[in-house]
Amino acid sequence: MTTQNERKLKENIQKNLIFYRKMRKITQKQLADSINTAVTTLSGWERGVATPDIDTLFTICNFLQVSLNDMCGVLSEEDSFSVTAREKKLLVNFQKLNEAGKEKLQERMEELFLLGYTDELSPHDSIS
Repeated sequence: MTTQNERKLKENIQKNLIFYRKMRKITQKQLADSINTAVTTLSGWERGVATPDIDTLFTICNFLQVSLNDMCGVLSEEDSFSVTAREKKLLVNFQKLNEAGKEKLQERMEELFLLGYTDELSPHDSIS
C-alpha cells in the first residue's frame, strides 16, 4: 500500500469513526469504555494522531454496528453510489429529529419531488 493510500485509509477511519459514533449518539467516553480503552486514545484516533489496530477496529465496528468496509471507506463492488459528506450530515441531522419531525421532513421531501426539484425521479415518483 502506498503512503498516499495509507494516509487516505487513516483519514477515512478518522472521519468515519466520528461520523458513526455521533450517528449512534454515543459519547467518546461510552465508546472508550465499551472497547476498554482510554478516552484520550479514542480522541487521538478521531483527531488523526493515531489509528486503532485491526483487532480494536473490529471491536469498534461491532459495537457501532458498522462494517469494516464502511468504517474504512471502502466501497464494495455492489455499491453503485457513495454517500457524500453532505448526505452523511443530512442523515445525522435526520436521526436527531423526533418522530413528528421526521414525518414533517418526509412530507416536505415529497412536496419537493412533486414540484420537480429532482434530477432522477419524475415528479410523480414518491420517496416513501
